[in-house]
Amino acid sequence: MADQARIPGGLDVGRPNVARMYDYYLGGKNHFPADRAAAEKVIEISRGHVREAVRENRAFLGRAVRFLARECGIRVFLDLGAGLPTQGNVHEIALGEAPDARVRYVDNDPVVAAHGRALLAGDPRVEFLEADLRRPEEVLDAFAFDGPVGVLMVSCLHFVPDEEDPAGIVAGYAAALPAGSHFVISHVCSDALPAEMAEAGGVYGNANAPFEARPRVAIERFFGGLEPVEPGLVQLHEWRPEPDSLPLLADFMAVLGGVARRP
Repeated sequence: MADQARIPGGLDVGRPNVARMYDYYLGGKNHFPADRAAAEKVIEISRGHVREAVRENRAFLGRAVRFLARECGIRVFLDLGAGLPTQGNVHEIALGEAPDARVRYVDNDPVVAAHGRALLAGDPRVEFLEADLRRPEEVLDAFAFDGPVGVLMVSCLHFVPDEEDPAGIVAGYAAALPAGSHFVISHVCSDALPAEMAEAGGVYGNANAPFEARPRVAIERFFGGLEPVEPGLVQLHEWRPEPDSLPLLADFMAVLGGVARRP
């Protein structure tokens, strides 16, 4: 667990941080009292289901990366809004499938970037870029690729408010990348529990990034102009589950995920 003795200079630990809250949900150690307090409020609002959701989100990410490497021949991965390093990182999965793969992590949080660089030091196949995913041209200008790219936008777009045009951001990456590139997107859906989602949004309103769950129809717009990969946009646990996948504890999964190809 993070403590005062290891707080980097200039780090604001009094304000909840969405990456550290996510780390807390996953059972990690990189969080502070403000993060834990905010995360516990969201856990209470969700009746504990948020923890299952983030675990399913990591499992979905792993299955999608393996699919792109094994079945689509993707060898370059761009993980946007990567967050704090945790178990089952993209580079571990991708390089396990294809040792010649390259992975670029992107996050605009300087503490996240510092953690990432420390973790990845020494492997030329893996890099960490401190940049804002909302500026596709800046991210891609610093990113070398000569073929299709696997773009991972996993649980990050619900931290981009409507006024910043998240669908336009996805379209910006799609327009700049080669045909055959694939997009992996997961996003919290508000259809089933709109009141609870709004209440959770209020908790995140005090954090370093706003949170906005969206209805399914809005999430579908992120895939505009792309060719969906079967089974399309579904609850996370329904996307190509492994034979030994455990059943959900909750009645439903409030996070949708899907993969689509740039034609």
